[in-house]
Amino acid sequence: MQPVTLRTDRLVLSVPTTADAEDVVAYANDPDVIASTPVPVPYGHAEARHFLEEVVAAGWRDDVRYEFGIRRAEDLRLLGTVGLFGLADGAAEIGYAVHPDGRGHGFVTEAADRVLRWAFADAPTGLGLVRVQWRALAGNAASAAVAQRLGLTYEGRRRSGSLHRGQRHDELTAAVLRWDDRAAATGWPDR
Repeated sequence: MQPVTLRTDRLVLSVPTTADAEDVVAYANDPDVIASTPVPVPYGHAEARHFLEEVVAAGWRDDVRYEFGIRRAEDLRLLGTVGLFGLADGAAEIGYAVHPDGRGHGFVTEAADRVLRWAFADAPTGLGLVRVQWRALAGNAASAAVAQRLGLTYEGRRRSGSLHRGQRHDELTAAVLRWDDRAAATGWPDR
């Protein structure tokens, strides 16, 4: 698929390129990103180039992953990414990571919402997906809060469901279906 650019009132969601390598290195080295995502540690320019050239560019080319850079409309510096991956049989998984400068403004929720609307829209303007799922380490409260704000339905806790940095962790799962009313997330446990 040819890369697409999505927009919201505040954001431009465009494909990250090698020109964004410095910004990828900056957010990938954030302690919160390291604690909750499988980024390599240490993360330098070689890892950023691999991500941008072999994961992002190849994902779009091969229709296996659609990664979007999150950028403010008035400042196109890359703040983070939101992507769809694991595409199969009308379903995908959504994931996101953001630099501390992009946190606390609702950018990730806004960006992920726009990506979900694109994912569920019929071709040729979207992917025509039926289901998008989310998974995160149980301790990743920020990611879970975004999933709730997106209206995903909580599906469960997988005990020791994820291996991260050499240790087993519980993993939370949630999903949204194309026809779901995303106005209110359901089933989420009290914190």
